[in-house]
Amino acid sequence: MAGVTGRVLREVLKVNLPKSLYSRLYFKGRFTISINNKLITINHFGDTISNDIYYSGIFGNYEGHSLKLWNRLCLSVDESVVMDIGAYSGIYSLVAASANQGIEIHSFEPHPNTFKILTNNIALNSFKNIFLNNYALAEIDGDILFYNSLGKAPSGFSAVNHRNINKNSTTKICNGRDVLKILNTDLKGKRISLIKIDIERAELPLLRIMIDRIIHDRTIVLSEILDEEDFEHFDELFTKNGFYSVKIIDQDHTIKILNTLHGTKREGFNVIFAPSEIDPKIFSKIDQTFF
Repeated sequence: MAGVTGRVLREVLKVNLPKSLYSRLYFKGRFTISINNKLITINHFGDTISNDIYYSGIFGNYEGHSLKLWNRLCLSVDESVVMDIGAYSGIYSLVAASANQGIEIHSFEPHPNTFKILTNNIALNSFKNIFLNNYALAEIDGDILFYNSLGKAPSGFSAVNHRNINKNSTTKICNGRDVLKILNTDLKGKRISLIKIDIERAELPLLRIMIDRIIHDRTIVLSEILDEEDFEHFDELFTKNGFYSVKIIDQDHTIKILNTLHGTKREGFNVIFAPSEIDPKIFSKIDQTFF
């Protein structure tokens, strides 16, 4: 009943609700958002991400500034490959597809239930340039033990047994595929222009495996970094290879462009690593006419 009330307030009365209120007004069902002059349909399955987007907009309370920058980057790249690693329900993939029909978007999601949600969201829309993969990218082919399996589509699903694993969660085995093999076969001869990676503390090990291809293709990487102590390791990986950092503070819809992450504090979850030849103005001056 609360969800019905929330939908009436949002859709009929056009009332913008604060997060403190709408966070209790969950519902299930489809809704549409507009971006890049296109309508995107999203299947709300009672999750916090869909709820945030429904009530606050695509550039609102769910990683709003990260998505705005991601959209701008997708608009700016030529024909190339974009990788969405840890695609979850497909929001970043859908934004990318709405921005640029000339790119191939390869989306990776290992959890079988979450993959069904991802598949459904993509099927609800008319984009033909999103390619779905129901496996994790890994060092070798084979089964991978995942932790933090809690609920139908766990957002904290991780191949790393870290200190913040929910004590009430279980484990689950999912398929993994050798990322270098994929880069050298399926994606051979194609330029990877953008990577978004959100795999719950498994980002750094995978990026270390992929770094030679990232350097070769001059790929821009948007990565989640949950632990401040990992800043120096990301710094070692990217700064020494001619990349600068863009810290995204989604809460304030601001960024900080830095030559190094070393010695800085975590102010948000997402960081962009950009090759030195990329003009930083692309991050600091976003053309609002795109949205």
